[in-house]
Amino acid sequence: MTRQQGPEGMGDRLWPLFARYVQRPTLAYTPSQTLLRAIFDATVFLGEKRCKGVAQGRTDLGSVPTMTLHPEGATGGRLLYLHGGGFTIGSARSHQHMVSHIARAAGCTAWLPDYRLAPQHPFPAAPEDVLAAYGALSAEGPVMVAGDSAGGCLALGLLHWAARAGLPPPAALALLSPIGHLDLEAGGFQTRLETEILIPERWGRNTVAAYLCGHDPRDPYASPLASPLPAAPPTLIQYAEGEALARDALASAEALRAAGADVAIETYPGMPHVWQIHAGRSRSADRAVASLGAFLRAHGGPS
Repeated sequence: MTRQQGPEGMGDRLWPLFARYVQRPTLAYTPSQTLLRAIFDATVFLGEKRCKGVAQGRTDLGSVPTMTLHPEGATGGRLLYLHGGGFTIGSARSHQHMVSHIARAAGCTAWLPDYRLAPQHPFPAAPEDVLAAYGALSAEGPVMVAGDSAGGCLALGLLHWAARAGLPPPAALALLSPIGHLDLEAGGFQTRLETEILIPERWGRNTVAAYLCGHDPRDPYASPLASPLPAAPPTLIQYAEGEALARDALASAEALRAAGADVAIETYPGMPHVWQIHAGRSRSADRAVASLGAFLRAHGGPS
């Protein structure tokens, strides 16, 4: 495990405060996930910096609306990125800048599917969309897969779904503070944790309930760590020290290693959950993105 330096610049001091005193109360007290989704998408510019030299387009992958991001001079592989947001918020739009920075660092083209979200579309809508997008993209060659938080859960789950569908596993996985288990009592999500900067317990519980809609959280197609993972590719996991999903990140690493994966782990102190979204405005985010880029570049192969 690699422990990175603590906060060292103005951005590294600002964004944890923004997460604790602006984003956390907004997540906790906005009653509608639909309204929260709109707020999240509309305020992207506050925390993200546009990445220059990346062409943006739209396409469909297996009938799933998808954003494409192609950096100038990209020569690397292909990345399917699954956004986070507790299965209820987030979109390609909310994550386009962060993923543009990652794609540019990796020298690869990225696809961001707008998979269906709860509560309007509970489980298994999101996994069905992710599998459809992955199947369409992997038909053309090897695909790396990355995701943050709930997107990390979907990326891990894809190992189960792809094996069941007879599809090849991803060429590599990059997981940013992944959720591993949706049984909040048996899983790694740590409630009432004072060191968690961003995620309020109330919101975490509500989003999981909305997503599962009564489905058994011990189903491995909902909770990837509920059963042994199939053969797994090289993986990089990043998480913030002290965050509620730290144990899920470590449990994911253990399960991936048991499935034969070479796993590298990086932990960053003093940062909020998925701080990488502040790439270009935070030195810690820039370091994390550079590391993600180097990892993906090493495992992506030619496009």
